[in-house]
Amino acid sequence: MKKLLLILFFSVFTFAQNNLCSLLPDKIDGFNESVKCKYVNMQSDYGSSSQAYKEYKKNNNKIALQIMKGSMAYQVMSPFMMPVQVETDEMLMKITTCKGFKCAVTYDKKENNGIIIVLLDQKTPSVLTLNYENMNADNAMELLKKVDLQKIKNSL
Repeated sequence: MKKLLLILFFSVFTFAQNNLCSLLPDKIDGFNESVKCKYVNMQSDYGSSSQAYKEYKKNNNKIALQIMKGSMAYQVMSPFMMPVQVETDEMLMKITTCKGFKCAVTYDKKENNGIIIVLLDQKTPSVLTLNYENMNADNAMELLKKVDLQKIKNSL
C-alpha cells in the first residue's frame, strides 16, 4: 500500500511539473530558452502553491516567464487592488489590459528593465509574470502578445 501511495504521489507531482512547464514556450519571437524550466511546489499552513520559471535570451536582452498558481499568486496580485498609473522621470507603473487580461506594468527607466504581471484567474489564483532586461515596457508588451495567455489560463 505504501508503495502504491508513493507511486501515486510522484505521478501527481510529475504531472503538475510537466503541466506547468509545458505551458511556457521554448521560444518567444527570437528569444531562445537560456535556462530550462524550473518547477517548485510548496505546501504551508496558508495553502499550497506551484510555480514554473524559464529564462530566455536574445543578444543582450533577457526575459523570464513565470507562472504562479495558488496561495503565492495572492501576494503577487496586490497591484490589482488599487488601479493606478504613476509615471516619473525614473519609473512607470500602471494597471492596464494585456490581450484581454488585467495586467500591471512596471518599468525602471534608468535600469531599462521591469516586470509585467498578468492576472490569469482571480478565483483560482494564478498569474503570469514577464521580467525583462535591456528593453523598454513597450517592447516587453509586444513580446507578451506572442504568449498565448488564454491557452495558459485554460490549462491551469
